[in-house]
Amino acid sequence: MKINNELGYIDITRKAIADIAGNAAMECYGLVGMAHKRGKDGLIEILSGDQANKGVGVIIEDDRLVIDLYVIVEYAIKISVVAENIISNVKYRVEKETGLKVKRISVNVVSVRV
Repeated sequence: MKINNELGYIDITRKAIADIAGNAAMECYGLVGMAHKRGKDGLIEILSGDQANKGVGVIIEDDRLVIDLYVIVEYAIKISVVAENIISNVKYRVEKETGLKVKRISVNVVSVRV
């Protein structure tokens, strides 16, 4: 996504946005890790660290971001509370670090781990 100003332009890639969103999500309590956007053969792999961005989808609609997160949450913790915390933290961090507006964040719970 390009941001134009009087000195030129800034080009922020979807991967950079996914890195920020993945790292922000990983900071949230109750999250075990990220999962691949497309599970292979029903197997779910926990992604963490540098691979966390593979569990994030970024689409640009009307100059605003739509972010899809694929997560694995911890057992015995209320999923809705974890999801709300993830949405809040990801929205704040992405908007603060990129200057772009977030239109929607979807949290897809792929699995629950003990």
